[in-house]
Amino acid sequence: MWAHGHSIQPEDPGLTVGRVGWAGQIKHPNSQGWYHISIPTAVIITDIRMRVDAALILFATGTQGVIQNVHVYDGRTKIASNDNVAVSGVNQLSRFPVRDPAGNRPLVGFGIGLSMFVKLGADPQQAWVEISAAGVDLM
Repeated sequence: MWAHGHSIQPEDPGLTVGRVGWAGQIKHPNSQGWYHISIPTAVIITDIRMRVDAALILFATGTQGVIQNVHVYDGRTKIASNDNVAVSGVNQLSRFPVRDPAGNRPLVGFGIGLSMFVKLGADPQQAWVEISAAGVDLM
């Protein structure tokens, strides 16, 4: 299941997200903060409860933009923390496995949300992140 980058929202109301046809744009030089995107979630399909295999983000950054951390939530429960991943680059698709403490794919209980901690440098020409889409692989 995927969501377009247009739906990304900042946690800090002082930060904004611009929107263009292909992405939600984060452009606040010298800033850092959490950004969230909700993923439409099928919990049960043909009487089988889904499991989350991985979170995925399709994105691009300037040379001073980085996605530092990616967390995955099922309702209010954090089911994955991918910290210090520091992903960046142009036309990137990054995949983050989701496993419970026992190493299993967690069952979906409610709805999935992805949270990304974004850091931007000082140069307004290079301090940006564009999120084109985000999603989860369900099994």
